[in-house]
Amino acid sequence: MTNKKYLLAAVCLVHFILGLDINIVSVSLPAISSHFNVNASGASRIVWVYFLILTGFLPGFGRLGDLIGFKKLFLSGIFIFFIGSILNSLSLNLNFLVIARAFQALGTAVLFALTPAIISSYIDENIKGRAFGINYIFTALGGVVGRSSSGFITNAFGWNSVFLITIPFAIGALVLSYFFVPDIKQKNTSGKFDIAGSFLIFIALLSFLFVMNSGNDYGWLSSEIISLSAISVIFFTGFFIRQKKATYPLLKLGLFKKSSITFHLLIFMIVYIITNGMIFITPFFLQLMKGFDGKEAGLLMTIPSVLQMIFGFLSGYLSDKIYIRKILFAGFITVLVSFVMFLFSGAGMHLFFIISALTIYGAAIGFLIPANTNTVMKFAPDEDKGSISSIMTTTVRAGSAIGVCIFSAIFSIYVPQKNPLKANLPEEILSKGFFAVFIFGIAVSLIGLILVNFTAQKKIISADS
Repeated sequence: MTNKKYLLAAVCLVHFILGLDINIVSVSLPAISSHFNVNASGASRIVWVYFLILTGFLPGFGRLGDLIGFKKLFLSGIFIFFIGSILNSLSLNLNFLVIARAFQALGTAVLFALTPAIISSYIDENIKGRAFGINYIFTALGGVVGRSSSGFITNAFGWNSVFLITIPFAIGALVLSYFFVPDIKQKNTSGKFDIAGSFLIFIALLSFLFVMNSGNDYGWLSSEIISLSAISVIFFTGFFIRQKKATYPLLKLGLFKKSSITFHLLIFMIVYIITNGMIFITPFFLQLMKGFDGKEAGLLMTIPSVLQMIFGFLSGYLSDKIYIRKILFAGFITVLVSFVMFLFSGAGMHLFFIISALTIYGAAIGFLIPANTNTVMKFAPDEDKGSISSIMTTTVRAGSAIGVCIFSAIFSIYVPQKNPLKANLPEEILSKGFFAVFIFGIAVSLIGLILVNFTAQKKIISADS
């Protein structure tokens, strides 16, 4: 059991690093933009290239882990991330930084793809939920530390220090993983890597994410967005045709004949549409409607993050004990309550009411994610854990992109100004925009509640137990 504690420490440290890196870099973009003398759009390439590469390679790395074993690939992912951090910090121009960030994203894709599979494969059955809960805590903790420390680190040591800060943690994760991640290839795993399938899903995902991220900028009916949408549809179609015919497919479509796993993945999509949509819209809501400055809004945004950590552990713990459907039902009901509270949080509403809404929202999201992760991974046969793990993570990334896209698009219908924080818009117009966004949040939460009825009705044990 001692070795398994160190194994859990290794994957938790990895996810702390990933949460830290994504958030600390995002918050440091203004300083990076100023250093290289580029506008916000130019600096944002650092973020979007990272997420495009990360998401595009997720499915392939999951399957590769099934074929060659998790340990070698996991260690390679940490090492690539480590080298990427060094290259980022040494960047002399923006183009080099973007390329270095893309290289680092390859390592991140490996780590996100394999962590759920490693926990599901090597942690004892009766505590897997708790392990997923603890791992979720460290991911959220990395985000909180990244957002809260970025300004201080950048001001004190310069923009490149935000990349150096992850290096000692990466070394620690590399050492722990080398000694405590088992070097065991999964049973019944054979075949070749589906290069054609990996290429098809890579192009499909890249096109889809670019459309989601850039539709508002280019215009949804622009030739660029229509062309890329068509490419995405064509390549997704080609991927699924390939998977049906391939002798050794990247993704075994037969796994999804178990309807429960499909509905649990759809729930992940719903949860992350809500989560990232709210990450996008909440700072605008706090500053435009409530009159908080950027620092105050950032401090208030830590409230849901802290609650996600607390209730994330509780979610994982309960998923080892009680029916998953009860946990998911409670989570979506709580999300609904929070959206109703936001709906009635006008400019004159007391600060305590806003804090209560943020608290309830954070608790709800934390309650949903680890329990659902535990359940999805328990459906996966041993020989396909890497594939299911990577598809689950890809679903999360897709939901995140869709959430930001839809929440921003709805808000932009009422507030089309490119810089609403400086537009001095009347409260009436702002209220309509936020009202529409929160109504959409309620509608999506209701869809989540409906999907819960199709999920596992009882406590799940692993497919190969």
